[in-house]
Amino acid sequence: MTIHILTDSSHYLPPATVAELNLHVLPLSLNVGGRQYQERLEVTTEDLFEMLTDQSVDWPTTSAVTPGAVQAAFDELTENPEDEVVGVFMSRGTSATVEVALNVAQSHPARERIHVVDSLAISAPLALTLQIVGRLVKEGTDARRAGLLPAAVADVARRVGEQMRVFFTLDTLEYLHRGGRMRNSQALLGSLLSIKPVLWLNEGRIELWKRARGKRRAFRIIVEEAVDAMPPGEPVYAIIGDTRAPEDKAALKQALQENLPVAEIYDVEIGPVVAAHVGPGCVTIAVVPVSATRPVE
Repeated sequence: MTIHILTDSSHYLPPATVAELNLHVLPLSLNVGGRQYQERLEVTTEDLFEMLTDQSVDWPTTSAVTPGAVQAAFDELTENPEDEVVGVFMSRGTSATVEVALNVAQSHPARERIHVVDSLAISAPLALTLQIVGRLVKEGTDARRAGLLPAAVADVARRVGEQMRVFFTLDTLEYLHRGGRMRNSQALLGSLLSIKPVLWLNEGRIELWKRARGKRRAFRIIVEEAVDAMPPGEPVYAIIGDTRAPEDKAALKQALQENLPVAEIYDVEIGPVVAAHVGPGCVTIAVVPVSATRPVE
């Protein structure tokens, strides 16, 4: 039996990591300038921000993975009657993709071999979940992990999403507001001239956590909240993502390593579909206890 991990492209893991973990990726779409692009295949984050320098270009919109694409992926990955699929997708609080996958799975002939998970995450946090479950499945080929069940892999993905804590800050809320990805964003737009918002994912939905006076204070809050959210002394896995903010990403990475017992830390650059909603200057972190990543015996 082979366990296939299926996901959407909002994780932004490097191609080498995708290949190493044998992830199957369905691309999301970006609609800008009257054209539709498959992210990372046909458009990059740099391309997006370059397009938006043209004031005549309409504000970009994004599209979930289509039912047809999900159907084709399930067909291919379940063709061998012994194989199973664990689909780990961005949160329903940010995209319809997981709902599409659930609906297609329910009517699929191989539905008993398809396990769909709402990761409660997006972008870098989703990448962290995929690193964890991808390595778990890869280890499952070893004799010492023989017998790993797909349902156990899906359970780990759910538990990671539930115990993961995600915080991020932005240079502007305009992108989130225009993209409709944050409730009550209008009320904040006029109050952030000298204030940096610290946002979080609450059950997969973007919400304001705190306001900070200046970027350095925002970073301090993010690290403090990450430390407080983790079991004292327990090792954690962590990830950091950014949109055109490498220095900020490096500073947060160092702060996390100095304040938490980090067993492994990853980083990614946020791609165009998510960048269309957060804009340049976004930095995000996610942390999860190592204990949450182990299958329940």
